[in-house]
Amino acid sequence: MLGILLASILGPFSVEVSPEVRSSYQSFGKLVEDRPMQLTSVRVKYATEDFGKFGIRNWDVSSLTDRRHDVHRHALYHTEHCLTWDYDWEIAKDWRLDNELMFGWAIYAGFKDDASNRSYRYWQVDQSLENPYIVPFYRVCRVVTGYDYLYFKAGLRRKFDLPANWYVTPSVFLEGGNERNYRRVFGQNIHGSWNSGGCSSLSFRLEAGYRCSDYLTVFVFVEQYDVIGAETRDTNGASSNRCAHNDWTHGGIGLKFVF
Repeated sequence: MLGILLASILGPFSVEVSPEVRSSYQSFGKLVEDRPMQLTSVRVKYATEDFGKFGIRNWDVSSLTDRRHDVHRHALYHTEHCLTWDYDWEIAKDWRLDNELMFGWAIYAGFKDDASNRSYRYWQVDQSLENPYIVPFYRVCRVVTGYDYLYFKAGLRRKFDLPANWYVTPSVFLEGGNERNYRRVFGQNIHGSWNSGGCSSLSFRLEAGYRCSDYLTVFVFVEQYDVIGAETRDTNGASSNRCAHNDWTHGGIGLKFVF
């Protein structure tokens, strides 16, 4: 009954809201904060018959501790607004290529250093080959204004459906980018050698969830983040940044509402 009612109200529109609490905040291959954070993603999409789904996305980040009060305020110090386009290409039975193109604005506000109150724009492409076995996926992000760097992420995942509406999804992925991205994450190489970029971290993630209904899923995850490469680990280990950890285990819990 609820599904019929929502379908009649929303029509071609869909809404996804996902609030999370994480023990740390890792973004674009960098451990930004090693204390608890609250994150919320909101997506609204409009489905067309032949041209995929067009949508908007909002992403908010807030600190849950007083550790960085000398740097920025707690609530909503990082917000992103994005335009999205999704297109799923059915290749064969149970095989599908999922594509998403995103153009976003990232806004930093509430910093005590006025120079840190800034914004930048970026393009992002995500693709995954969905199938019943092992799913390869990747992300490429090109920041074009405010910063200037290229970031990538590539990995494999496998979802296992368990009895009683439970599931578990292990995944592994590499992250890296160009030379500008390397300096953004780690700073200048302390060995004095020039770094052209490439893969700089390897992560293992295990997510488990329970589907309460067609509209609500509860999930938890644990993730191991490891910096790779001897010189990169030396550079990161020598950093004065209080969140510069070569090896870090973190996790979180969240809800996913889909209408």
